[in-house]
Amino acid sequence: MIQLKDVGVSFGARGLFSKVNLVAGERSRIGLVGANGTGKTTLFRLLAGERPPDQGSKETPRDIKIGYLPQEELVLGEESVFDEAVKAFDHVHEIRTKMHELEGKMEDSSTDPQEMERMLNRYSRLQEEYAKDGYTFESRTAEVLTGLGFKEEDFTRACREFSGGYQMRIALAKLLLSEPDLLLLDEPTNHLDLPSIEWLEGFIRDFKGSLLISSHDRYFLDRMVEVIWDIDYKAITAYKGNYSSFVNQKQGRREQIEKQLKKIAETRVHLQRFIDRFRGYPKKAALVRSRKKMLERLPKVKLPRETKKTMAIRFPDAPRISGRVMALEGVRKSFGNHEVFSGVDLTVEPGDRIAFVGANGEGKTTLLRIIAGELDASEGEIWKSAKLQTAFYTQIVEERLNPQHTILEELEEVASGEPLPVLRGLAGAFLFSGDDVDKKVSVLSGGEKSRLAIAKIMLHPSNLLLLDEPTNHLDLRARDVLQQAIRRYPGTVIFAAHDRFLIDRLANKIVQIGGGKALLHIGNWTDFARWRDGFQAPSKEVETKEKQVRKRLRHVEHKRDRKSSREERERNHQRKLLEDEINRTFVEIETREKEIAELEREMANPELYENIDRLRKVTARHRALKAELKRLHEQLEGLLSKLEA
Repeated sequence: MIQLKDVGVSFGARGLFSKVNLVAGERSRIGLVGANGTGKTTLFRLLAGERPPDQGSKETPRDIKIGYLPQEELVLGEESVFDEAVKAFDHVHEIRTKMHELEGKMEDSSTDPQEMERMLNRYSRLQEEYAKDGYTFESRTAEVLTGLGFKEEDFTRACREFSGGYQMRIALAKLLLSEPDLLLLDEPTNHLDLPSIEWLEGFIRDFKGSLLISSHDRYFLDRMVEVIWDIDYKAITAYKGNYSSFVNQKQGRREQIEKQLKKIAETRVHLQRFIDRFRGYPKKAALVRSRKKMLERLPKVKLPRETKKTMAIRFPDAPRISGRVMALEGVRKSFGNHEVFSGVDLTVEPGDRIAFVGANGEGKTTLLRIIAGELDASEGEIWKSAKLQTAFYTQIVEERLNPQHTILEELEEVASGEPLPVLRGLAGAFLFSGDDVDKKVSVLSGGEKSRLAIAKIMLHPSNLLLLDEPTNHLDLRARDVLQQAIRRYPGTVIFAAHDRFLIDRLANKIVQIGGGKALLHIGNWTDFARWRDGFQAPSKEVETKEKQVRKRLRHVEHKRDRKSSREERERNHQRKLLEDEINRTFVEIETREKEIAELEREMANPELYENIDRLRKVTARHRALKAELKRLHEQLEGLLSKLEA
């Protein structure tokens, strides 16, 4: 599909990469990895056709359709969320316009018969093209927007009302709906919460085109990609397998080269000793010349340069807690009439690693702030150990940083006597290298401020570490540093994260926050996902035809005991009530199915798409009826199960 031949890219005298030879074929699933600044975004722009290579060539099919989601934040305007996303189907409106034009021409009775036949053939082809998307594009747009975290009431809101992260979601929705041959996604998971990331994984599994994706989400890369392109020190190397496989392969490749270098060095020493020993012996002259040639022919092997390993981070000492760290009983939080959650019970033990998971807006940050003491609970009791010392990283970092300080001065403020090399090492671990440490906080980007705030937390003495989405602005290398630091941390950690790899490696408990509740699960992400997928697995499809329901009712009646005791009569009465409820539910299902069928017949009528207001009402009603039908099916299944018990 796309082939790079001896491609090189430079910025002035600085070369990003050179002599790159790579191929992305059909249905490829490629992950692009590398430290920040190594050229990932530049490679995306090159593949998207936004810039040419400085050396070499790029070969692509003439008719290839490429979709590119850049990492930079977008600025969308007054159009509604739905109208912006549905632009992916502009071709549908173009087809419809051409059909209208042909319809007008075909009404002319004086048209030449041969010309009329050509127009009819053309019209038939346009109808076929229109049928591919014309009857489903609005429902598909709604499905993708919902999957990416938008509620139906958001569809009519102006794009500009949403944050930069949600505007990126709108752009991603439009891109996915456009169904390109090659999909280029530069850090899409930065702007998604866990439910949206998992929805995107499902979409990518069904995507028929090729994918090149850059992500700092290791769990996502492990599940989605089959090849890794690694950018490191001006070279791009392809590795088969997912990210975890790549890590092992790269380490194994380095170890193999180290062994080869060691063997070459030993051979060199051996040959040189022979040459030095017999240099002055005429009878050995031929052998000496032979050894010299062998020495010259030794392979010139170099250990590939790689991003340096970062130093281990040591947390400052804090008092140890032997008993409970904290306990929450019946905690509720409301803002005005809006209740975020209620009935939260949680006991925190020393050494716990507790992860808060759930969609954005469900209360993860609110519960962390209550635990940190920055927000009062509306109801309930909170007990804390007298020895508790808390360090809290929050995503709102500006108020915790001094804009007049340099990065190094901010670290020194909480360093507790750490030497300068340690502070520079810590800054480097969070992507502040060299002269970067002398930058003023006031000139840092939002992501840089977040990284600095995390680094400060790691220098603050504490026995309870509270982290709110700590990996959002970290690359894979910095995430590894953070993960290793938390593993070594002697205290207790409570963190909210969408990073499933971090949760899987660290958590011994998971609190699922959503729907106004906080449910505790023992184990890591793998344990939680296994429980969740089993618990929420779709039940067997409910049979809705009358004869199938009647068959189940007859089966229940056949099993009845005909005793005439008072208790039996009461049970019979309850069964009769259940049967009546089942019959009513069945009638409701039949009614909804008929209405859905009528709407779908209307949606198949091309004239509907000329009336946008009616179209929206029809598709909205269709979605609502589908949801209602699903609820009725579940209700029917529950009633039948009760009857059979």
